[in-house]
Amino acid sequence: MSLRNRIRLQEGLVYSTHAYGRGPGRDPELLVRGVEPPTALELEGMAAMSVVDLQVFSHKMVSIVEEAREVYMALSISEGIITGDMNASLCTASGDPAVVASGIFFHSLLNSGPIKYAVKYYRDDPTMGLRDGDMFFFNDPTAGGVHSFDMFVAAPIFVGDTLVAWAQLGGHQGECGSISPGGFSPTAKSRWEEGMHVHMLRITDNWALRRDIFDHLLNSVRNPFVFASDLKARVATCQRMRDRVVREVERKGLARMAGGLRKILATSADLARQRLSELNDGIYRHIIFNDCNPEQPSLIRVPTTMIKEGDSMTVLVQGVSPENPNSPLNSTWHLTRASLGVYLFSYLFRGLPPNMGLFEPVRVLVEGPSLANCTDEVAHGEGTTVSAMAVQNLHVIGSKLLFDSAYREGVTAPFSRSVHIFVPSGVNAYGYRVANFTGAQNGAGQGARFDRDGEHSLGFYWACYTDTGEVEENDTRLPQTTLARTLDKDIHGFGCFRGGTPMVDISIAPPNGCSLTTRGADVHVSTNPGLFGGYSAPPNPRFVIYNTDIVDMMANSDPRLRFSQSYMAQAQPVAGDYKFSASSQATEPLKSGDVMFCNVGGGGGYGDVLRRDPAAVMEDLRSEIVSHHVARVVYGVVYDEASLIADLPATERRRQEMRKERLRRGKPFAEFTQEWSKKKPSEDKLKYYGHWPEPMVVAYQKPFWGLYD
Repeated sequence: MSLRNRIRLQEGLVYSTHAYGRGPGRDPELLVRGVEPPTALELEGMAAMSVVDLQVFSHKMVSIVEEAREVYMALSISEGIITGDMNASLCTASGDPAVVASGIFFHSLLNSGPIKYAVKYYRDDPTMGLRDGDMFFFNDPTAGGVHSFDMFVAAPIFVGDTLVAWAQLGGHQGECGSISPGGFSPTAKSRWEEGMHVHMLRITDNWALRRDIFDHLLNSVRNPFVFASDLKARVATCQRMRDRVVREVERKGLARMAGGLRKILATSADLARQRLSELNDGIYRHIIFNDCNPEQPSLIRVPTTMIKEGDSMTVLVQGVSPENPNSPLNSTWHLTRASLGVYLFSYLFRGLPPNMGLFEPVRVLVEGPSLANCTDEVAHGEGTTVSAMAVQNLHVIGSKLLFDSAYREGVTAPFSRSVHIFVPSGVNAYGYRVANFTGAQNGAGQGARFDRDGEHSLGFYWACYTDTGEVEENDTRLPQTTLARTLDKDIHGFGCFRGGTPMVDISIAPPNGCSLTTRGADVHVSTNPGLFGGYSAPPNPRFVIYNTDIVDMMANSDPRLRFSQSYMAQAQPVAGDYKFSASSQATEPLKSGDVMFCNVGGGGGYGDVLRRDPAAVMEDLRSEIVSHHVARVVYGVVYDEASLIADLPATERRRQEMRKERLRRGKPFAEFTQEWSKKKPSEDKLKYYGHWPEPMVVAYQKPFWGLYD
């Protein structure tokens, strides 16, 4: 029996399409499609292109999108774009992303839907049409976007009367007119509270912004100066991409351009199939829980199953908690699928060009209606928290798949997903209104690798090319003052190899104060699992000190003041009101001197902690990224605290005692499952979970989730 035939889907639910139907500006059928069939012109170009021709062509196209990425980042004054939370790509004439320069990998798979909508519904419409010099703006999550504060533009590229490609550009703009400045709205209960939702809206005539549309968009946000500057930067950059493509067509012809883009997709699909064929067949599972519901900490669940067989793979997201009508923690089918690219492009398909072609041998099934495949009216703004749970599952699954392969270098514990983003809003040093996050979200810890520790402060969960930005520039553009950026203790996963620790950003509200919204991914339950016995990285609650005397302490060079999150939380040297809370919080005013601690979490650990080299533990102590408690109690190292030199024989004796204690605590599997199956969280923690223990199944009695027969 084929492994795929062992999948059982629940009756009455959808899996291969969205849980909502067609509406103005959106067609879910287009959002679930793969690469479109080649046109006659594309087939002509593909047939005439040799392997060498394709290599040269691909290099030229990559140069175009990489240039666009750099130009856009340089022109923008929007914090997310400057630090790399963006995407630039060239798509085929039918809308499939073929060449991508991406800070955010999952953008590579999202923006085909709106483009395909324009091709299907606007191109032959007598009131619309498509022509050279058109540019479209879109941000609607139900029409193919992420959330309303990620905004994109796309321009058809014509040579004469022939539509040969599309240029696409965009990223995290932030402010979108939602109930919370900066876009993230933890208390939103419907998408109508999350700001403007724009499908493919034509904003230019002959590359010039239409004044009426431009004014409408600026009147929809709190920061019109930033929005205007960034939109103009996108128009200029897209026009540059168009000019580069037209020049190549003039040199080599239409068929070469159209066929080259199509052949890149076809070649990528072949390479993905080849990579999959080299990996072991099997059914792999993992599951992640989360408790960051902004209304109250309560559990949700996202399991993921991978069925790998031959040169194809099915990813099944099933057994998911129901969609939440009182929270923005809802993901769409297309966002859940696109998010999987963050793992697949970086690890499983490492080294292959990131585009839509890599998903040709990958079938994605997402159970809906559910948190991972929701209907259209619920809030969507933090759907990436849910889709990331499927990605974290796939990361653990993929590491197991890659371990016994020629691609073992891709085996790692998951990158940190304890996203905790501080969004200050107010007037900056230039005198205009802003609302956005800082570059601190790009300082997360890497998961431990199979042969070494994870890197500290490596990047952003969604982004492979990002930067934390310069402190002085951040303080000028945003309404806060940064006091310190540092690494801190015990906020990564422990193991034979430890995860990387995040950068901690410590800042204060300015003299005239500001507003603050925070968005997070977990409260008590970690979403950063370890691998093969490694510890999960800890969850990431919100930490703010109100009504402080820190400005006076700094003015007086008070020796008690040390800029460390762990030290200040435990020693409390600053007078004020210390508050730990759930990471997602509604907008609140901050007074001058209120202190904010922001980090986006550490990576998980790899392997048994009792196998870690004692010398490495001592080095972590010297670097102040672990505490003495962790060194002794978790790692079992015996050492001299003054010299930080480990006593190796005593350490081995201590670790043998710890191993014996593990065996004493162990139970036969049948006895363990009998006790474990009787445990159940309190009802208030299950408010949004669904049926316990299997959300979509009443009175589930199997020993493992996902077994229905």
